[in-house]
Amino acid sequence: MTPHESFERDGFLVCEGMFSPAETDRMRDAVECLLAGDPPLPPHEVVPEPGADPPRLRNAFRMHLYAPYFRDLAAHPALTTVVAGLLGRPLRLYSSQLFLKPARVGSEVPWHQDLPYWAFAPAELVSAWIAIDDTHLGNGCVRFLRGSHRLGVLPHEASGVAGNSLRLAGEACPADLAEVAIEVPRGSCVIHHCLTVHRSEPNASPHPRRGLIYVYMSPAVRVTDASRLRGGTDFPVVAGA
Repeated sequence: MTPHESFERDGFLVCEGMFSPAETDRMRDAVECLLAGDPPLPPHEVVPEPGADPPRLRNAFRMHLYAPYFRDLAAHPALTTVVAGLLGRPLRLYSSQLFLKPARVGSEVPWHQDLPYWAFAPAELVSAWIAIDDTHLGNGCVRFLRGSHRLGVLPHEASGVAGNSLRLAGEACPADLAEVAIEVPRGSCVIHHCLTVHRSEPNASPHPRRGLIYVYMSPAVRVTDASRLRGGTDFPVVAGA
C-alpha cells in the first residue's frame, strides 16, 4: 500500500524517523530559545498551561512569522515531499504551532477535528505533527479515530480547555471506529487530515511531549471568512509546481 493509499484509508500517516537526531536536536534548541523569549512572541500567540506552578507554556502559534528557522523548516524537503504527494503542488503553508504538553502538568486535548477551527474550503488541509520527544502512552501521545475523516464536518461545542477551545458535541464521536494511539520516536512525523478526529490524554509522566505542527493546504483551498484568520491571508508556497 502506498503512503497516499494508507492516508486515504486511515486519515493519518505515520512517518518514523523523518528527521535525523541532529535535525531534531536543532528543533529542540529552537523551541528552548522560543520559551526563553528569543525571539519574543506576542501575547496573543501563546497559551499558558492552566494551573501550572511555576507557569509553563502550553501552546505557541504562528512561530514562522517571527523566527526564520521555523519558516525554513516548513519547507524541509523530507516533509514537503510527503505532504505534496497527498495534497498536490504548489503546496502552501497555513500555520505553525507548538503543543508542548509539559512533564507532569500537560493537559488533555479533547476529541475534535481541526477544520472547525478554520475558515477554509474545500477540506484539503493536513497537519504535520513532528515529535521533538519520544512520544508514548505515558506522556500523552496523539490518538486518532481511524477513517473518521470520511464523516465530514461533525458538530462541535465549547470545550473549556485553554488552547483547544472546541470538542466534539454530545454523541458526535462515532463508537464504531477504532481508536489508534500513535507512539513514535523523536524525529518522526505524523500527518493527519483536517477532518480526522483526534485527542490526547494528560501528561502525568516525568517526560515532556513537545510537538511541532505545520498546517499545509492544497492549491484548491480558499478562504471562506477572512475575519476568522488571525495570521492574515499570506500563505507562502513551500513546495512549488
